[in-house]
Amino acid sequence: MVENDLEQAAGAALAKPPQRIMAITLNDGRRVWLKRIERLSLRLRIQKGDPTRAFGRERAGLMAFAESGLPVPEILLEGADFLVLADAGPSLMGLLRDRGGPDAEVLRAFAAAGAGLGQVHRAGFSHGRPTPRDVCWDGRAARFIDLERFSPARHSPYWQAWDVVIFVQSCFSHWPDDSRCADTMLAAYAQAAPEGARARIATLAHRLGWLGRVSRLLSRLRPKSRELRAVSLTISRLTHL
Repeated sequence: MVENDLEQAAGAALAKPPQRIMAITLNDGRRVWLKRIERLSLRLRIQKGDPTRAFGRERAGLMAFAESGLPVPEILLEGADFLVLADAGPSLMGLLRDRGGPDAEVLRAFAAAGAGLGQVHRAGFSHGRPTPRDVCWDGRAARFIDLERFSPARHSPYWQAWDVVIFVQSCFSHWPDDSRCADTMLAAYAQAAPEGARARIATLAHRLGWLGRVSRLLSRLRPKSRELRAVSLTISRLTHL
């Protein structure tokens, strides 16, 4: 009965004008998410790449993570051009916004994200673009979504180090004056990450030092740019990891 409800609800949603992501409420009150291949203009296809390939990478990533026992939403239903995923709670970004700042629950979620990313790396994978928008928290587990940059070619310690750089950069882009979320994530990551991960991250950050210097110079021209400010903050934080 539950399966029929899911199939009927998904069929009704698929009959509507296409949306990349759509929430579906089932008869029993559960919320699930329909995800479809993104429709892009030619300009956006040039900027973002082939959406069909990105969708295929995400499906492969979700399946690979799930098979390895890593924290991702369950695939409840799938077709050639769609996935129906179990709800995994709000993103870390949404959670922080809804709670008005990094309270104890927010920091618990960021710690779970750090531990989860460490598990991903210990299993030999990289995420590709882990940011607070790409991790969901349901009060018990932090689960990774948006695996559109998942690629077996990037499952290496080098790209795992980049995962951490990207996450911390995103934190500082949104909260440049409060490092608690990034610090909490990094502390939990260090406990779960594979041996040598911290040293590799610090080495990568050191090699990116020139980028920090450039960003500080550009910040004089664009003093309100959080992204530019975040570059030097990220490099400084991770160099001394």
